[in-house]
Amino acid sequence: MENVPWTQIITALATLGAAFLGFLLAGINEAKRDARAAAHQREVRAEEKLAAAMNARQEFQRETLLSLQDAIQLMARLTGRTLHFDHMNARKNLQTQLPEEYSNEIYANGVDVIRLRNRILNDELREIIVHFAEACSRISGPPSGYTDLSPQAVETHADALRTELGTHYKNTMDQLGTVLRAELEWMPQ
Repeated sequence: MENVPWTQIITALATLGAAFLGFLLAGINEAKRDARAAAHQREVRAEEKLAAAMNARQEFQRETLLSLQDAIQLMARLTGRTLHFDHMNARKNLQTQLPEEYSNEIYANGVDVIRLRNRILNDELREIIVHFAEACSRISGPPSGYTDLSPQAVETHADALRTELGTHYKNTMDQLGTVLRAELEWMPQ
């Protein structure tokens, strides 16, 4: 071993050390790269979950608004039917209770409107729907407004109630349509 020069031993050791250091640094860099990739994947999954949740929320609002639109239309029709029933009876100087099926339909529709109204996020629209339901309830309430009216006054009173119902219906459906169009135009970012 005396013949081996020290420079060759130092070169061999330096080469081994450099190789070992290279492998060590490559391993550290790879671990950092893997950590960055894992963090990126977590961010992507979180963004995807958020986007899915937002899409589900928007879809739920759209479906609720469409169902509410149908329920409001039915409420107006039922109120109009009740108004017509009371008007026809007032022409005969009668005041009778609504047929039971009318009352049941009005009750079921009222429950549907309340349930759907409570699901929507737009506070202004919820308030407009409350006012519409109150107007429908008042208009289709007991027909005491027809008591002791002349035939012409009965017609005038019925026309005023129909006009009031139409105004409330138009305002409610206009606002509902505006909110619904905004929901339909929504696009995820």
